[in-house]
Amino acid sequence: MPFFAMETKVSDQRKLTEILLETERVADRILAYKQELVELDKRRQDTREALRLIEKHIPETQQRVWITIGSMLMKRDRHTAVELLRKDQQTTEAEIERIRMEQKLLVAKQRDLEHDQPLRGFNLKPLSNAEIAGIRSNLPGF
Repeated sequence: MPFFAMETKVSDQRKLTEILLETERVADRILAYKQELVELDKRRQDTREALRLIEKHIPETQQRVWITIGSMLMKRDRHTAVELLRKDQQTTEAEIERIRMEQKLLVAKQRDLEHDQPLRGFNLKPLSNAEIAGIRSNLPGF
């Protein structure tokens, strides 16, 4: 076997190894994001439950309530506690959305590395209120 053929074979093996390693790295990040999404969803649900509990079951006359912020248990004004929980809920929602977008990009990258067809229909976005109003004004009965 000529030297050039051996060098090409080694080069091809290196490229294949690099592609496989990159595919594994991307797959590991996808799985890590999936686990993070599960944890964030649990946090979002806990926050939603806490807000509902405060709003429905704790009377307005009660000025202070106990809440957990991170790993700390604190007694806060009812109004402040609701604000903190709503802010935490918004932050969690934004983080979930960011991770979902990054995960979509990583899945597309992994499919590209594996030479698969790109996924279709996963980048759909809902119509805005203005778009729906425009459709309703032009299509009676919609």
